[in-house]
Amino acid sequence: TYLGSVITTGGGADQDIKRRLGKAMGVFRKLQKIWSMTSISRRIKLQLYNTIVLPTALYASETWKSTAAISKKLDVFHQKCLRRILKITYHDRMTNEEVLRIAQSRRLQDIVAERRFKFAGHILRMPVERPAKVAMKWQPPFGKRKRGRPKISWKRTFIKDINSVDIEWENIEQEAADRNVWRQ
Repeated sequence: TYLGSVITTGGGADQDIKRRLGKAMGVFRKLQKIWSMTSISRRIKLQLYNTIVLPTALYASETWKSTAAISKKLDVFHQKCLRRILKITYHDRMTNEEVLRIAQSRRLQDIVAERRFKFAGHILRMPVERPAKVAMKWQPPFGKRKRGRPKISWKRTFIKDINSVDIEWENIEQEAADRNVWRQ
């Protein structure tokens, strides 16, 4: 553990995410009395959730790579908490989209992707000699690759994110240079 994040030899984020969600669930359970109170409005409960529980769950999420399993874990945690706060059971047959609409929230994987964009914009605006910028631009030396699908890395996740908003990797620094354009 370094600066609150679990660092593994394989560079994966699975253990870190599992630990973060466990800590966030612990915080969520400590607030169980508040979630069950009828004298506190739904709006206040959701504000407490967004300001106490979510930051605990999303600490250092900017550095996580994104896989289907990770996205599912994040969204399952988020839905479980929101349904408990809103007192919606699975017997009510309400879709996840409806729960998010009632809570005026977004999917947790979308929030993580937004944080990843902010973090990447910060790195892309750094001077060229900074280690973070060097690491982001680094290309592995040519040679023989292992068989099978390449492992998902943070950089591949970020490239997939920027392709989803129609930005080319070659133009990424020009886009990030203007903060207002990058925020949009």
